[in-house]
Amino acid sequence: MRVSFLSILLISLFIPFLTHASFVPKFQDQNIHINDLVKLSETGQLLLLHPEKKVSLPIGNEKINDFDVRFLTSICVIEAPVHRVREVVMDFSHYHEFMPQTSSSTILSKSKNHVINEIKLSVKVPLIHIGVKFTLDYFMEPDGDISWFRVKGDMKGNVGRYEFISLGPNRTMLIMTYWTELRGIGFLMRLLLRAQPDLEMAIPVSTGSLILDAIKKRCELTAQDVPPDINTISKLPKDPIIPVLTQSNIPVDTIQLLSRIGTLVFVHPVQWIRTENNEPVAVKFVTAAGRMQGPLEAVKPLVSDFSRYSEFMYQVKYAKRELTYDGMMVNWRLKLGFAIFKFYLDFVLDYEWKSNTILLYHCKEGDLEYNYGSWEWFRLSDNQTMTFFTTAIPIGKRAPMILKFTKMIPNSQVVMGASSTVVAIEKMTPWVEDQVLEATNLYQ
Repeated sequence: MRVSFLSILLISLFIPFLTHASFVPKFQDQNIHINDLVKLSETGQLLLLHPEKKVSLPIGNEKINDFDVRFLTSICVIEAPVHRVREVVMDFSHYHEFMPQTSSSTILSKSKNHVINEIKLSVKVPLIHIGVKFTLDYFMEPDGDISWFRVKGDMKGNVGRYEFISLGPNRTMLIMTYWTELRGIGFLMRLLLRAQPDLEMAIPVSTGSLILDAIKKRCELTAQDVPPDINTISKLPKDPIIPVLTQSNIPVDTIQLLSRIGTLVFVHPVQWIRTENNEPVAVKFVTAAGRMQGPLEAVKPLVSDFSRYSEFMYQVKYAKRELTYDGMMVNWRLKLGFAIFKFYLDFVLDYEWKSNTILLYHCKEGDLEYNYGSWEWFRLSDNQTMTFFTTAIPIGKRAPMILKFTKMIPNSQVVMGASSTVVAIEKMTPWVEDQVLEATNLYQ
């Protein structure tokens, strides 16, 4: 069979596009209504943790490896024109000025559609300092997206994509979808993940949130979250406002569509409260939401039976429940670990039913003195229930010393919040569905 010169030319033109773009899912291909995404992300961030799948990815030197990949999509609204957002994303040589944990960023080569960039990170986790060095190939795609993949470095795999959507002359939606192989970074990271495996879910959520927040602040020329002026601390509230998503005008159909893609995560704006000693405390809530097969009347009692959480979460040593007139008091004991260090968390949470489907809580006593949150349930259909878990875990003076070291981690409250909410939703969903199915079969 004869192959024309034109055919060869066309193939050569499309190979770069396939090589760089096809590895990372394009979020806009999901056809989610943009206005609904704006509603869900304009006051904070919307993130989506995709299910794990095996993907063949480039690792440099024209080599391909198979990885078990969980892509993370992070979405935010930036009050700046789309060309400004693109400029900041492409300002690789100045990443060290605004990207957290970035000690240097050096452009090694540049052409019309490619930038080869070397990045050095200085990652601090409790009692551990990890230096990371890697090189990425950024590709300017024909449709305006910017995608990248790992060329070489400490991590074995790193791929991603930025999508830019103009919402008006001075407003842009930025979407980032990425995946990073964490265990290949080094022995210390493997040690950390071995002690606390669920960080493998929490770290990508925190990183995705952190990167978009840094880009947003750079575009809008806004400062990082800083404590209120000392003269205004006395005016701060003693308790934060706990976000309740089901009481807002959430686009139900879009929530249902997103929940079919993966686990939803919302990172809410920082609130400031004051202690009894008039010290400011930053509170950042994180919400995870999952779709569960089962009627609301069956799902809600299972989710709110905290005494059974040890059945599906290995961190829970016990949760002793005592019913009250408007809710319950639950005495929790958790066993956690960072690197080689193991420790317990002991605290009592006071739960209060605000309605038939909203359960608020706050810490009554114990190690997590500023822990606030909520559980919510929303009926999607006769046999589908959406469950929302929201929490904020600022580390106070009563926390164990090892836990206080987590404050040195950028976005530490998102790490803690994701470790609680995302892990709980993902661990409990199959457990709840099994219990519902077992009860259904029992009564048939």
